[in-house]
Amino acid sequence: MFLWRFSLKGNRILSASLTIIIIAFSFVLVTYSLQDGVIRTVGANSVEGAQPLMLSVSFMAAIGYHKDYNSLNQSTRMEIYAFVKNNPGTHFRGICDSLGLPIGVVQYHLRLLTRARWISVYHDRRYRRYFESKRFGLTEMKIISLLRHETAGRILTLLSERGSIFHKDLAFKLDMSSQALTWQINRLRKMGLIDVLTDGMKVRYLLNGEKAITVKECLGFLG
Repeated sequence: MFLWRFSLKGNRILSASLTIIIIAFSFVLVTYSLQDGVIRTVGANSVEGAQPLMLSVSFMAAIGYHKDYNSLNQSTRMEIYAFVKNNPGTHFRGICDSLGLPIGVVQYHLRLLTRARWISVYHDRRYRRYFESKRFGLTEMKIISLLRHETAGRILTLLSERGSIFHKDLAFKLDMSSQALTWQINRLRKMGLIDVLTDGMKVRYLLNGEKAITVKECLGFLG
């Protein structure tokens, strides 16, 4: 049994070596045949010349297919990059659904784009959000990510438009309970985005002075 396994392994190695030698020989033959831009012909009745020519043609066809495949990959990669550039803060599923691309394809190209530093990744809890590299700072990526969340985004948008708003009016505008709104406000307040003011028994919210301009700019990025 041991000798059989050893023999099988040796045969596989020998087969792989022969394949590499054949491909290398075919490549040399193609290079020689293409001198001066003219493909040299081999007699159709020549047994010795027919087999190398067949190998050469097969190898050339393989090269042509590989080039087409790379072109397709590059086109898809640029499509993903352009989408991220025009839709900052989009998450993985958003890219797949919007472009109609398979999950595996998007994963592959995003990995290449992030390694090449064309795209940056911001971790937004369970989401991974993608941005064009060197275009946004950490604060901007954080704010844009929040704007992508439905409730937090609407709160920040309303405060940016109105300047300030009372708790009761904001809850009515968002059609949500007072308790749910309080939870959202506390989260945004901890992030340093919202200030809370009390006016007697009333509570009023407004954007933090340092962040108000940034929020407005980020809204502009999202159109």
